Amino acid sequence: MNIKWNWGTKITIAIILFVSMILGFVYTATQNPIILVEKDYYPKGLDYQSRIDDIKNAVPFKDSMVFKQSKGQLFLKIPNTAPDSGNITFYRPNEEKVLDFVQPLSAKVSIDVVFPKEHFKMGFYVLKISWWQNGKGYYIEKKVFLT
Repeated sequence: MNIKWNWGTKITIAIILFVSMILGFVYTATQNPIILVEKDYYPKGLDYQSRIDDIKNAVPFKDSMVFKQSKGQLFLKIPNTAPDSGNITFYRPNEEKVLDFVQPLSAKVSIDVVFPKEHFKMGFYVLKISWWQNGKGYYIEKKVFLT
C-alpha cells in the first residue's frame, strides 16, 4: 500500500500528534498532587487587612527581635513588651507533613525564650510571632535557616 503524502494527510497527522500531546499534558497535570500553603486560604485572605495592620504596629519592635542558634538550643529575644496573649510559630513551608512548632506567648513568658533543637529538623523555617497587647495586634515574621 502506497500512502500519498499530500497536504491533507500531513495536516491530519499534525492534528493527531497535537491532540495526543495535549492529552499527555492533561494526564501528567492531573497526576501531580495539589499542595496548598494554607488549607483555609480564602477566609485568611479576607482577614489579611488586619494582618497588615498588625505588621505596621510591630515595626518599632522588628529590629529588637533577635534570633540566635547554638548547638542544642534556639534563642529568641523578645522586645520588652507585656503581651496579653500570642503565639510563636516555627512554620516549615516546604513540607506539609512536618508539624509546625507553636509556643503560646503570655505576660508570664520571660523576655528570652529558649527552644530545644531536637523539636526541629534542619532546614528553612518562617518564624511567626504574633501577640496582642491592650487590644492592639502585633505581628513579626522572620525567615530562619536551622542548622
